[in-house]
Amino acid sequence: MVSRIDTDVLRQIQTGSARSRAQLAKRLEVSPSTMGNHVDDLLERGLLRECVAETSTSGRPPKVLELNPEAGQFVGIDLDAREIFAACVDFAQRRLRDRVLTIQRKDRAEDVLRKIESAIEDVLDEHRPLLGIGIASPGAIDISSGTSLHYQYIRDWKNIPLARRFGERFGVPIQVENNVRTMALAEQAFGKAKHLDSAICVGNRTGISAGILIHGELFRGPDGLAGEIGNWPVQFSKGKGTTLEKAASLRSLLMKLAKRIREGEPTSLKLYRNRVTWEGLVEAIERDDRLVLKVLSEAAETLGKTLVQMSLLLNPKRIIVCGPLAEIEDAFMTPLQESLKEHFPQVNASLPDVCGSELGPFVGALGAGAMAARHWTLDREVFP
Repeated sequence: MVSRIDTDVLRQIQTGSARSRAQLAKRLEVSPSTMGNHVDDLLERGLLRECVAETSTSGRPPKVLELNPEAGQFVGIDLDAREIFAACVDFAQRRLRDRVLTIQRKDRAEDVLRKIESAIEDVLDEHRPLLGIGIASPGAIDISSGTSLHYQYIRDWKNIPLARRFGERFGVPIQVENNVRTMALAEQAFGKAKHLDSAICVGNRTGISAGILIHGELFRGPDGLAGEIGNWPVQFSKGKGTTLEKAASLRSLLMKLAKRIREGEPTSLKLYRNRVTWEGLVEAIERDDRLVLKVLSEAAETLGKTLVQMSLLLNPKRIIVCGPLAEIEDAFMTPLQESLKEHFPQVNASLPDVCGSELGPFVGALGAGAMAARHWTLDREVFP
């Protein structure tokens, strides 16, 4: 066993809060000599390495500490209705490998679990020890047991003991979290929530939910349901009531467009196997298809109204949209930003910055890997 100070040193360096021995001693409130002993031990164990800092001034450049990327690896898994995203990061949280596996409509829970296992095996780096795995699952999660309670879009997905199953298989700590919350962790570690005290990350794929950061920490609520905004009641067209997920999720938009095509509405959009594909949607946007642009604008308007309510409740500094629609700047993100400006009341609270994620489709997997790294503790030797 090693002391808590060692763990805190790694956390400080991991977040960029401190990089020198003097900075670490000051932030952790220990004497320079004590800090020197702890740093020397971590250097000897191969968890840290010392390098020369880049500087524009003359004279001898200072030495700084950084995590040793060779010390180990973490794997992050992000599960959605039709895809599994896997990413492997080294000890310094740099991406090593990634992979996407498709979930077939006929797949049941056991089929998906086997695919997750295969994805983990595929992205592992054989030259580094595996230290932990983070799994991002949609829907409600029992954090204490690492169990995914329910997900309606995968057959038989109910009370799945993810932590126990993959802990037994790979012999490392397993952390399980809601997938949009891991997106928030990714934005905090690598993206647009970095160094922010408060932010909301909205994931829009098969469903819609939010990861909430308050005082730099994830807010889950007593039952782990904070941010489950998919069933938030909204008024959509002609005053009819529905839920946010049915009105504005990507899955619902594709289904709505397919229905309107079958009803004969004029559009350049084509059905593929009686469905609208994401690729087809993007092509229609590029052609300025009126039906597609109208449906996207209506969804952005509805989501914008919901984000106004969340902003008045939580007062975030920034709202980050994750998922494919975040990449559609003119047809979705701009109408979303305009909706917020239109409906945000003139009160003392300032309008939050609303932007799309730049971390791409692996944002949830990267966040899951960051979660595994955050929870990793120094109660085992990395090197024999």
